[in-house]
Amino acid sequence: MTATLGDVAPHAGRSTPSPARSPARGPRRALRPVWFELAPADLDFTRRAPFRIEVASLLQARPDRVFEIFARPEGMRDWITGFVDCRWTSPQPHGVGSTRELELHAVTFREHFIDWQPGSRFCFVIDAMTLPLMRRMVEDIQLQPFGASATLLRWSVHYEPRLLVRAVHPIARRLIYEGYRASAERLSRYILKNAATPA
Repeated sequence: MTATLGDVAPHAGRSTPSPARSPARGPRRALRPVWFELAPADLDFTRRAPFRIEVASLLQARPDRVFEIFARPEGMRDWITGFVDCRWTSPQPHGVGSTRELELHAVTFREHFIDWQPGSRFCFVIDAMTLPLMRRMVEDIQLQPFGASATLLRWSVHYEPRLLVRAVHPIARRLIYEGYRASAERLSRYILKNAATPA
């Protein structure tokens, strides 16, 4: 049975070093992050994952506009909680099979896309992360038209935590949920603020 928390409604475990980015200035070299690889997952994992976190939000923009906001790094700093950088690591055009890195203050993720339906669905697997928190993880963004010019966002995270995390899972789960909830609220404000700005 999947446990749900929401508003509305290589080999797993192996760590690998990442190439260091050159520092902008000074003699100090940036520390190379250690990557912890996750077990493979697919779309079916969204139905059988042991845990799920879901946030739902009504956004005042059409689904194609919301999809573009999720797909483009420009502007993410204004609405993703703890955002540092988003780097596509595969060439355009982006779609199923594309890869990127999403860097937050606390953790960085390597992602690859398993579903890409403009204006409808945006789904990716976490291949690796810089903290040993999860064994498997899939993030699924689904967009449903609501009236003539709004979108019902259902943003869900399906995951299996590592054994070491299970001891503090209730606390970790709440913190993860609050991060997604805050991002959804900031996204709503970002859309309203930029309603007249071209995508």
